[in-house]
Amino acid sequence: MKKKRIILIAGLAAGAMALTGCTGGGGGGGGGAEAGEPVTLVLGHAGSETDPRQTAALRLAELVEEASDGDITVEVHASSTLGTWEEMIEGQQLGTIDIVIESLLSLETYSDLASVETTPFLYDGEDQFFEVWDGELGDEIKTAITDATGYDILGNLYRGPRELTTKEPVTELGDVDGLTIRTPSANTMLATWEALGARAEALPFNEVYSALESGVLDGQENPLDAILFNSIHEVAPNIARTSHMYANYHFLYWGEALAGLPEEYQAIIRDAADQVGEEYTADTIASFADYEQQLVDGGAVFNDITDRDAWVEATQGIRDGQPEQVREWISRIQG
Repeated sequence: MKKKRIILIAGLAAGAMALTGCTGGGGGGGGGAEAGEPVTLVLGHAGSETDPRQTAALRLAELVEEASDGDITVEVHASSTLGTWEEMIEGQQLGTIDIVIESLLSLETYSDLASVETTPFLYDGEDQFFEVWDGELGDEIKTAITDATGYDILGNLYRGPRELTTKEPVTELGDVDGLTIRTPSANTMLATWEALGARAEALPFNEVYSALESGVLDGQENPLDAILFNSIHEVAPNIARTSHMYANYHFLYWGEALAGLPEEYQAIIRDAADQVGEEYTADTIASFADYEQQLVDGGAVFNDITDRDAWVEATQGIRDGQPEQVREWISRIQG
C-alpha cells in the first residue's frame, strides 16, 4: 500500500481513539519509514491480563525495543479491548492494528487451508505435534496459508491440547448429546461439535464466562491455560480430557504492512517472535502439571474419556471432507 501508515488505537476501555502520524505502524503498509525512525506498533489479544498471551506480548515488546535501541515500541492491549479476535484480524487489513496473537483457526475465514489446525483428532500427542510444527512440514503449511491469506505467521507459541469443559461431567460420547458447547467461529470446529452431537455455538471468548454462569452454555473447549487464567473452571468445573485438537498461538501480521517496514525492523520483529515462541512453548510444557493442580485446587474435576475411538469415528467425515491440500497434509501428519 502507498498510503501513509496510520495508527488507530481503539481503546474501548478508555472510550478514546488516538491517531499517530506516518512513522507509526498501524497496519497501513509501511508508508516510507526508514531504519532509525521511531515506529509504534499496536498489538492486541483476547486473553486477560493474567493470560500467558499477555506475558508473550510484553516479552515481544521488550525484545523489539531492546534490539531496535528504542526505535520500535509495541503497545499491548489485552482482554479484547480492541475488539473480538475476528475484529482485530480484520482490523489488520484496515490499518487499525498491527499484531494479533491468535492461532491459525482465526485465518480459516480467509482460507480453508487453515482448517489443517482445526481438524479434530489429528495428533496422537504433543511429540507428533512438535515433529510437524518444528519441522519442514510446519514451515510448508505456514507458507501456504500466508500465500493464501496475506497474513504473516510469526513464531510458534505452543498452547497444548484443547479440552472440553462442562457444567456436568462428560466421560463418554453420549454425554455430549444435546449440550450447547461454545467454540471459536471456525467452520471446522463448529462442524466437529455438531458431528459429536452437541449444539455448537460461536461466541466471543470474553462472553463465555457469563454465558456459562447464566446457563446459556453447557460447556466450552480450550487449552488448560485459557481455562485457568480466565477462570472458566469456576462456572464449568468438569474438564474432560478430550485432547481433540493441538495448536500454537502465533503473532499474526498483515503481510503488506510488515513488508512496508524497513528490512532491519522486519528482521527484529521476526527474530523476537521466534524467541518468544520458544520461551512460551517451554513454559507451557513446564507448567502443565501446575495448571492442573491449580485447577483442581480451584474446584475443577478431571475426567477421562472412556470411548475415545467413538469420538474419532464420529468426526471421520470432518477429516474426509477437508480440501485436497489439507487432506494431503493430514496424510503426511498421520503417516
